[in-house]
Amino acid sequence: MKPLLEFLLNGSFKIVGETIDGMTDEDWTARAHPRANVLGFTLWHCARTIDWAVNTVGSEGTELAEQPQWRDVKPARSFFGAGLSAGEADAVARGVSRRRTKAYLDGLRTQTLDWFRALPAEDLNRIVDLKGSHAPLRDHLEPVVWPEIEDLNGIPLWQFLARPCGAHIRVHYGEVTAQLETLRVTDTT
Repeated sequence: MKPLLEFLLNGSFKIVGETIDGMTDEDWTARAHPRANVLGFTLWHCARTIDWAVNTVGSEGTELAEQPQWRDVKPARSFFGAGLSAGEADAVARGVSRRRTKAYLDGLRTQTLDWFRALPAEDLNRIVDLKGSHAPLRDHLEPVVWPEIEDLNGIPLWQFLARPCGAHIRVHYGEVTAQLETLRVTDTT
């Protein structure tokens, strides 16, 4: 199971990174339709979700975004993007650039894979206790965030990593690529 999860994690970093690299700064703050988030927010949210899932929950440690050199990628009360209003999400994308998010994603990839490769395989069966976590940062318990993630509580770590760091990222990848295509078709007509 561990090789499959590593493949999934690597794939998540790859598709988010390639999508960011394939965008312009104008794409980053573009919105494909009135009810959509701006594209940059969704991709920032993907990176932040992995950071939260791996570092707060998986390792019960500190997120990379809490390190002094990365604090600017986590605006106050932005958490990892869950529970934000449209206005708050727009502010995140306008305040954290495409290039800065990509640099953060690259640093996060190295840190995540180093942690994952050192993780004993039997630890993947540990039951995730989001309410009892010993992690120093507990943003996920905020009232605007908890309803978004409460169904992840009480599942094995392997499943936890597969959901936010794998399936969730791929849902957003499909969303962003479809929206980019819509924007590019609209620009050429």
